[in-house]
Amino acid sequence: MKPVYVAGVGMTPFGVLEESILELAETAAYEAMADSGTIEHKFDRVVVGSQNPDEFTGMGHLSTLLADRLGMVPAGATRVETGPSSGSSAFEVAYAFVAAGLADLVLAIGVEKMSSVDRGTASRILAKMMSLENETRYGATPTALAAMVTRRYMHDFGLTRDELSLVPVKAHRNGAKNPLAHFQKEISVETVSNGRIVSDPLTLYDCCPTSDGAAALVVMSKTKMRELGCSDRAIKVLGVGHGTDYHAVQHRLSLTSFGATVEAARNAFGMANLHPSAIDVAEIHDAFSILELVNMEDIGFVDSGKAIGLVRDGSTQVEGNLPINPSGGLKARGHPTGATGIAQIRDVVLQLRNESPKGLQVESPELALTHNIGGFGNNMVVAIFGAA
Repeated sequence: MKPVYVAGVGMTPFGVLEESILELAETAAYEAMADSGTIEHKFDRVVVGSQNPDEFTGMGHLSTLLADRLGMVPAGATRVETGPSSGSSAFEVAYAFVAAGLADLVLAIGVEKMSSVDRGTASRILAKMMSLENETRYGATPTALAAMVTRRYMHDFGLTRDELSLVPVKAHRNGAKNPLAHFQKEISVETVSNGRIVSDPLTLYDCCPTSDGAAALVVMSKTKMRELGCSDRAIKVLGVGHGTDYHAVQHRLSLTSFGATVEAARNAFGMANLHPSAIDVAEIHDAFSILELVNMEDIGFVDSGKAIGLVRDGSTQVEGNLPINPSGGLKARGHPTGATGIAQIRDVVLQLRNESPKGLQVESPELALTHNIGGFGNNMVVAIFGAA
């Protein structure tokens, strides 16, 4: 495979926004192109990750619409959907085009506009990623499944309610310093633990918001990178892994470990020829607070049941030994589903360039990882990056 680089990044604010889905995607795309100096260049492909724009906005055929609006016709345009990991999957497709030699310059966009429908409708749309036969027909929701995972994790490993609250407290502390985050206010352990119950034992502050937003990446070959003279800002893709698990939670081997993450991480680390201990900073999928702990363990950062120890001792804070979600993660930065995976990559690219917002920059990172969940724990993408 040919070497692949991320040379440009862009992102809108995340939150409840006035802009349309097309305007959000355009803003992120033009920022990424400006960042890489490619606005005037001919792109070979456009890849768009979006979970369900058809139902959230009534707008379909999004990849072609964006190729037209961005002035990229006749570049090939593709939309990718793997649930909330659609953004990471779009990046994976862009990576594959370049690695295979089918393209030299690719724009990857992740976007979702979720506020055009009411919260109940949004919840019903999101629930379609779950098993109809085994889960949603009986009233299950993503939050309910996360609550089951949390309760089982508490039973197996002795996690307490106040310990779990440390995860969203850290997320909001970081989000308060992130000018693009949905939530920019710190919270306390007491606020989280005593918050309104959404699905026992999860409270309101354990759950990420439904957000609007977009992020974009310019992905290119080494030949194109040298031609454009942007080697000093380009970040190399070292490994990409993708794994699935059985659709319904009841058919899986464990409630406290996601086999799809284990597989995706194994593949990514194998491609990069690295061990999890080499990673300096990570953005991982924390749509619910328990997921940050489970994902840290499945990726291989720490043994099963031990992740909370790293949170307690400060290791996962920005200044810690293993900073996790310095952006604020999905919990505070927000979670416009199709945009999240590309936003994670954008954030670690800034980390590796030492360009993160004040108070969020990890000290001299050299290797970074992203992890994005699709469905409820059944379609995962892990990627590893390093300075070019």
